[in-house]
Amino acid sequence: MKTVDLDVAGWEEVYPGVRRRTASAERMTLTLYRFDSGAAFPMHHHDQEQLALVRRGAVEFHNARARITCRANELIIIPPNEPHGATAGPEGADVVSVVSPARRGVGDYTVEGSG
Repeated sequence: MKTVDLDVAGWEEVYPGVRRRTASAERMTLTLYRFDSGAAFPMHHHDQEQLALVRRGAVEFHNARARITCRANELIIIPPNEPHGATAGPEGADVVSVVSPARRGVGDYTVEGSG
């Protein structure tokens, strides 16, 4: 067993108003996201299956077919390679994300339209 203190690393801003803290194990990666009001994570896809649990506020998750708003204590399951994005509501949001298998690096996803 091993413990990880996510406070040690501090927050990394990945997109304007979207910050994260990340920890990985052998088979999964956990990321804490903090969204400012209206902040967005762009459409992207990755090889991992993802569970995203909203802990505070609300987030609209979207893909080419649907827009789904999750509020505190609701989660969404995103299949591998499914393009998706996320936009926080007016109060901002805190999200706990778990992907499996583990990410190979913090940028282990492809933003839609970026190549």
